[in-house]
This record gives sequence, structure tokens and C-alpha cells, in this order.
Amino acid sequence: MTRLWMLSIACGMMFLTTNIQAQGGCSTLLESIDDAPMEEVSKEFRRLKSYNNPYCDTTGSDFEMLMKKLGDQLVEVGATKDQVLSSMGEPYYKGALTDYENQKLTIGRDGKPTGKALPPSYKIPSGDYFIVYLWRKKDYLVFALKGDKTSESRWWEKGKY
Repeated sequence: MTRLWMLSIACGMMFLTTNIQAQGGCSTLLESIDDAPMEEVSKEFRRLKSYNNPYCDTTGSDFEMLMKKLGDQLVEVGATKDQVLSSMGEPYYKGALTDYENQKLTIGRDGKPTGKALPPSYKIPSGDYFIVYLWRKKDYLVFALKGDKTSESRWWEKGKY
């Protein structure tokens, strides 16, 4: 009886640990990121983003794959600014090209960067309005909008701008 009881406890703990890791870690609950509809990818992206988990900042993580997939899906449907924002949440930057070009990265008195660092405007997709998401504090997903529709997105990794 004691062995059966200990086995039950061990199984319960294993289930609980696996469930906590799936919900609080950086693993997707989707069966397949590639085959998931945009609404499910968006929901899963926002769920993982809400955890602010540093393990999501690893190359090849489910979070990175969700971010890229959602970027492709939003361009494919010609999403509006509001659709991008509702699908991905608040961006690192949003604004017109003139505002984008005026963003400066300055170094404060404490030696820490202040302001927004963005890829140079000549390296981003052409458009009238931009929505930029930051990943790993150094990589960017840039959406370019022409009129009210997303025309292109581009992924920029550190050192490749």
C-alpha cells in the first residue's frame, strides 16, 4: 500500500511539474506552430509574452518562432495597424517614418543607453508608418504599413543591420 501511495504522489508531482513548465515556461501549448491559424498563434504569443521569461529569449525558442510566424501571417492578410496591435500587444515603437528617423539612442550620465535604438531607416521595409517589436533587447520585428495596410515585415537580428 505504501508503494502504491508513493507512486501516486510521484505521478502527481510529475504531472504538476510538467503542467507548470508548459504554462509558465517558454513552451507553446499549440500542437504545431506552422499549421496554427493566426488567432491561435496570436493568443499563444501574447500568453508567452506575458510571462517575461528570460528563457523565451533564446534563439530557436517557441516564442521566437511564434513571433516570426505571426509577423508573416499579419503581412499575408494585409493587417491594419489596429489588427497588428491587438494581435501582438504594445510595440517597442510605432509611428511615421519622420518620427522613426528622429529616434536617437543617447548615453546617459550613468553610461546606460536612453531613448530607442532602432535599425537604420534605409534598412527597413518601405512604408508610411512603422510598428516595431523588440526581442532579446537587440532583435527587431519591423512592420511597414502603406496606407492602412501592412505591406511588409522584416526581422532584424543583432549585428545584421
